[in-house]
Amino acid sequence: MKPKKLSKRLTRTLRSSNWLWQLILLGFFLYGLPQPLDAQYYDSPINRALGGAGNAITRGIFCVGQNPANLGLTAQYRTYVYLLGINGYVTNNFYSLESGARFSEKNLTADGGELQREFLEKLPKGGYRLNSSVASPLPLVNFSVGNKAFTTSLIQISDYYLSKPALDVIFGNWEKGTTYNLDLRCDAMTAVEYVYSIGIPFGKMSVGISLKYLQGLGYYGLDPAYSTGQIAVDTSNFVLYGNGSYYFRESSHGRGYGADLGVAFEDLNGWTLGFSVLNLGESVKWNTETALSKWLKDNGIDVLKMMGFQIKSFPVKNTDLKLDFEGESYFYNFRIDSLDADALFRSENTYQDHFSDTKLIKQDSSAFRVQVPLVLKVGAAKQLRKDLLTAIDFSMSFSDRLNLRKGWRTAVGFEYAYFPKMPLRVGLALGGISGWEFDIGSSVNLAALHIDWALGMNRGLWVHSMQGFDFALATYLVRGGKKK
Repeated sequence: MKPKKLSKRLTRTLRSSNWLWQLILLGFFLYGLPQPLDAQYYDSPINRALGGAGNAITRGIFCVGQNPANLGLTAQYRTYVYLLGINGYVTNNFYSLESGARFSEKNLTADGGELQREFLEKLPKGGYRLNSSVASPLPLVNFSVGNKAFTTSLIQISDYYLSKPALDVIFGNWEKGTTYNLDLRCDAMTAVEYVYSIGIPFGKMSVGISLKYLQGLGYYGLDPAYSTGQIAVDTSNFVLYGNGSYYFRESSHGRGYGADLGVAFEDLNGWTLGFSVLNLGESVKWNTETALSKWLKDNGIDVLKMMGFQIKSFPVKNTDLKLDFEGESYFYNFRIDSLDADALFRSENTYQDHFSDTKLIKQDSSAFRVQVPLVLKVGAAKQLRKDLLTAIDFSMSFSDRLNLRKGWRTAVGFEYAYFPKMPLRVGLALGGISGWEFDIGSSVNLAALHIDWALGMNRGLWVHSMQGFDFALATYLVRGGKKK
């Protein structure tokens, strides 16, 4: 039997078993099934519209999460009070309406498999990743006065990843002499974040710090220390062998701490400069009860079950796996021992004779910690003329987790204020989870009442071609003139 035909038969056989659903559990996102937005930190429409180039521009409550040192710089208003708003995004590195229409409703094996080859060639070389988020500051408990700010935000986040070898296994792209590393990542978290920030001015320089406390309301994800496996294809014979372990954990309560540090300079030859370190020492320790999680439990509100609905309602629905999302853990082990065509199709041995797995679901109250990646940001801004402002940011993350991508991200933004009460903002960014994005936004300033909005497109400028979008809306009050 030819290797390609054998690989197709083996793939169909493996898919018919229950074990491969572990990969498909996350792989189903590849087809763009509708999902609720889940999230990380609140981002202001001003920063969002500039493509994220707000490290040296943001003021008041909008400094939080960017550079707390900006609280000590000269600002147009002394007081900011947040009223209503929301921000979020959903992005991936493969699926768009255009690719969905081309690949989802057609027989990939038709016409000699030409469409299938095109599909496999377009799968992302670095693996498939889906990120989504939604966050909202709570009304009236987000404010800044002078050089101090206090913010409270409800945040959610989801981050899913399948390695390219895992995609090859799922879609039957087997080759002899190849080892396929079945690396998966999964994180979904809901929390309330409280932040106290202060910026201390020293002439044209300011230093700032944000102290953060997080009350975790729900988490599920794969433990990075266990969630990997591999399948190898023997070079001399088309024989499969491999093994893997995956550890899925849940919790409905946790707490965490962290800090942001920043330094800013203004009026250096007309430039404002900012440097910040975000998420310093930040992590969330799960299975640690807080007053809020206890109150929610006593009142019958289960955030973890709400989060688990998107998985439980579809990919787990037709399997024998019973996850109740009540804080249980799930440990899965598999082993494939010399599985080939003769063993599978021509002998009296069954598939189970060459494949073994173990599944263990149990209540788990042991504490575990989820680290938030460290981020460095450098920004600069200059008023080119009275009605035109430009800004540029460079940021770097040190790990791939929680909607952050390891590596550099560059953003450039412009604010054009021909009509001062309705400034226009545009931004372009390269890198990060969105790949590249184009953003646009504006403000409506009605005396003390301000309404800001922003909208961005990821990896495409049209609805049918973009692979994600982001949005932000904020309504807030301002008061007072410039402060020193």
